[in-house]
Amino acid sequence: MANKVQNPEADVMVEAKGKLELFFEKWGNKLLYTLVIVAVVLGAFFAYKGYAERRAVKKNEAASMALSLATTAEAYAQVAADYEGVAAANTAAYLAGAEYLKAGDLENAAKYLEMYKDGEGAAAEMINAAVYGLRGDIAVEKAEYEAAVELYKRAVAASEDAFTHTTYMHKMALVYEAMGDDAQAQQCYKDIVAKYPQTKMQYERYIKE
Repeated sequence: MANKVQNPEADVMVEAKGKLELFFEKWGNKLLYTLVIVAVVLGAFFAYKGYAERRAVKKNEAASMALSLATTAEAYAQVAADYEGVAAANTAAYLAGAEYLKAGDLENAAKYLEMYKDGEGAAAEMINAAVYGLRGDIAVEKAEYEAAVELYKRAVAASEDAFTHTTYMHKMALVYEAMGDDAQAQQCYKDIVAKYPQTKMQYERYIKE
């Protein structure tokens, strides 16, 4: 009679299989319920995410339409309030602030300009800069010169656009002059010419050698 050959690896496999079967006998239903719950939750999450994204697109389209019809500070303000949270409403807040400032309503101008959230992309960067610049203008109107300087600095930093740089560096220079700081004002003018040599004829009358 042949001797039974021992196979430790086979014994381990049998033992592991037995333990696995016992595990699933004990916990199988609970695991299944857990997986079902997770699947339902994930399904609901992605369904809601898709719904929210579609809703946001429709809301922005409606806001864009309303914005295209607005022509006054009050109308822009209404778009900003009615469609808060979408890009077109953000633009409306900027336009409302600009119009209120033009009308001399500093309180509402500040309110809507502070509602604006920085956007992304080249076009948005120019608006970001304009918002900081307008807030700087409000600070000047209130004789808050140091605050104005900081806001103009932020305007310059917000965009690489040449018009943005020259406009707000020039305004910053004027504020420094109002503060009696001619050295800083001169530095602003020299910075403009150094960065954009084509402006030398325009600014050479401001620069004191």
